[in-house]
Amino acid sequence: MDCKKVSFKGFNIYNATSYVQDHTLVNRGITTLGGSTAPQCIMSNNKYEAQERALMGGIYFVASYLTPILLIPLYNKHFLKNKGITKALEGAGNKIIEVSKQYLTPDADILKGLHETAKRLDKGNDGKFKKAFDEIYNRYNNPDKLKKDLLSVHQKVLTTDFITTAMMWSAIPWIATEFTEYRTKRHDFSAGFNLKENSLNDKNDVKKSKIKKALWNVFFTTVPAVVFAKTVTRGIGTKSSNKILKTISENAHNFDYTSGTNMSKTIYAAIWLLSSFPAKIISSRDANERKDRALRDAGLFTMFFGGDFLINNISGRLADKFLGTRIMNGDSKDLNFFQRFKLQLRNFRKLDEAKDLPPEILKKTKSVGAGLYWFALLSNTALIGFGLPKVLNKFLRHNIDKEKENLSVKNANAKAFTGISMNDFVKQ
Repeated sequence: MDCKKVSFKGFNIYNATSYVQDHTLVNRGITTLGGSTAPQCIMSNNKYEAQERALMGGIYFVASYLTPILLIPLYNKHFLKNKGITKALEGAGNKIIEVSKQYLTPDADILKGLHETAKRLDKGNDGKFKKAFDEIYNRYNNPDKLKKDLLSVHQKVLTTDFITTAMMWSAIPWIATEFTEYRTKRHDFSAGFNLKENSLNDKNDVKKSKIKKALWNVFFTTVPAVVFAKTVTRGIGTKSSNKILKTISENAHNFDYTSGTNMSKTIYAAIWLLSSFPAKIISSRDANERKDRALRDAGLFTMFFGGDFLINNISGRLADKFLGTRIMNGDSKDLNFFQRFKLQLRNFRKLDEAKDLPPEILKKTKSVGAGLYWFALLSNTALIGFGLPKVLNKFLRHNIDKEKENLSVKNANAKAFTGISMNDFVKQ
C-alpha cells in the first residue's frame, strides 16, 4: 500500500481536511453555521432573534461559496487579459494567477515560481501549464515587467473582491433586520422584544437614520478596499524600510488566494476588521444591539483566528511528542514557551511533498493530523455557539433592566415636578 495515499473507505477525510484548511471561506462557513448560527439560534431570546440569526447565517454560507466559484475566476480572467498577460479569457495561461506573491517581490525569482506552480498544476496534464507559462515569460522577456504587471492584476482582483465581499457581508444584517421590521413593525433589537416595550422613535427619524447609516456602510465597503490593496501591492512590489511595508514583503505568501480564488486568512481578517465589523456596528438598531454586535464579533474574531489555532497548537505538539507524528511545522524541542505557541500546523495540501517524513510517519501524521484538526474546529465552534451567547444574553438582560430602572427614576422625577409621568404624557 502506498503510505502517501491514506484510504478512508470511500471518503478521504484527509483530502477534505486539507481542503478546509486551505479554503478560509469554507472554514469560516462551517464555523458560522455550526458555531455562530445553529447553536446561537437555540440560545436566542425569542423566535424573531432566532429567525434573524438563521437568515444571516444561511445567506453568509451561500455567499461564501458564491464568490470564489463564480466571481473571482471572472475577475482573474478579465484583469489578466486586460493587462495583456494573457491573450484570451480561456486557456492554461490564466492559471498564472496562482503563482505565489512571494515570487513577485523585487529579489524573488519569478521563473522559479512559474515552474513550481506549473509542476503542481501539470500532474496528469501533459505539461500544458508549463508550456503556457513559458510562453508568457518568453513573450515578456523582462521578469521585472512581468512581476509588475502580475502585481497590478493582483491589486485589481483584491480591490474588487474586497469590495464585493464587504458589500455582501455588510448587506446581510440589513436584510435580516429589515425582514424583522417588516413583520413586527418594531425598530429595536429583536433580542429584547420579550424584555421591554417597543421603542417610540418617529418614522421619519428612523428613515433618516437608515440613510445616514447606509452612506457610512458604502464608505466602509469601498475606501478600506482601495487603501488595503494599494498598501499590500506596494509592500510586495517595492523595497522599503517602512516596518509595515517590510512586514508585508516578508510575508507576501500570506496574501495569496488558494487556487487563485479563495482568500487567505490575512485577507479575510482585513475585510472583517476594516469593513464588516464597522458596518455591523453602524447598522445596529439601538444601543443594546450595538453592544451585542461589538462583543459578539470581537469574540468570534478572537476565537476564529485564535481559538482553533491554540487548540491545534497544543494538541499537535502533544501528538508529535507522544505519538511520534510530525504535525507541527517545526521542532519545538529547543524553543522557549512563547516560541512554541508560534508554531503552526503543516500545510496538509503540501504534506505529500515533505521530504523529511518517512512513509510510516507520513501516514500517521496525515491520519492523526486530520482528526486533531476537526477536533479543534468543532471544539472552537461549540465554544462560540454556546459559551459566547450565554454571556451576551445575561449582559443584554442586565442592560435592559438598567434601562427600565433609569426610566422609572425619570418618570418619578417628572411626576413629582409636573404631576404627570412620562408614560401618562405618551398615552395622552
